[in-house]
Amino acid sequence: MKKRMNFMEIMLEIFLVFIVMILPASLFSGEQPVDSLSEQVMKLKKKLKLEKTQTAKVREILEKGREQALKDRETFKNSALDLIHTAQERRELANSHIESMLTPEQKEEFKEIKNMIPFDRELFVLTEGLLLNDDQAFTVEGILIDLQNEFGDMIPEEFRNGERGGEGRGRGRMGHSMRMGSPLGRYGGVRNIMKEREKKKNKAIKKILFKHQKELFKQIKNDRKKKMKERMKERGVLNQ
Repeated sequence: MKKRMNFMEIMLEIFLVFIVMILPASLFSGEQPVDSLSEQVMKLKKKLKLEKTQTAKVREILEKGREQALKDRETFKNSALDLIHTAQERRELANSHIESMLTPEQKEEFKEIKNMIPFDRELFVLTEGLLLNDDQAFTVEGILIDLQNEFGDMIPEEFRNGERGGEGRGRGRMGHSMRMGSPLGRYGGVRNIMKEREKKKNKAIKKILFKHQKELFKQIKNDRKKKMKERMKERGVLNQ
């Protein structure tokens, strides 16, 4: 009997050690996960060298933006395009308020922060339009990084994301190919690359979405196809 009790005590100790190892350290240290808003405030404080009063004001601006985001996401939860549009409006409003309280030197630095490269725009659109949670957004960012590494240098800037309308018409590689009289040949190569990228992206993202998010994803994909057709038509590639 005594041997069995010793064995059970040993097993209990092993079990407790196992539990301690797998539970988050924050439960024992008293530390809480970093709040995304606080993290954003600290990044701006460091990058812009904000004073104490400026930091407090930035936090206030971002908190109001987060409160409005919760309302917008509930109001437009069935419309991906409205979710994206309202998110863009919130971003622009917050940027405007922040910029108004900066010094000339800080404003110059802020220009670099607020301008989004194509990668940032795509992640922003997917995060807001699909109502991604933090874990999903992190996964999608990884998917986009992998695609960037694979296809980044193959796709001209003017064809990425379907968000630049008619900008760049007659300029760059695509504009040059049109002037040389071979738009379809060049466009066909770019189109095939983009189709392959979209196929991989859509397949990977769809795997992590919930049912309602998949419906929102359809709306984003349909809107992107529509914009791309419009841009190709403007460039004289379609209907020739």
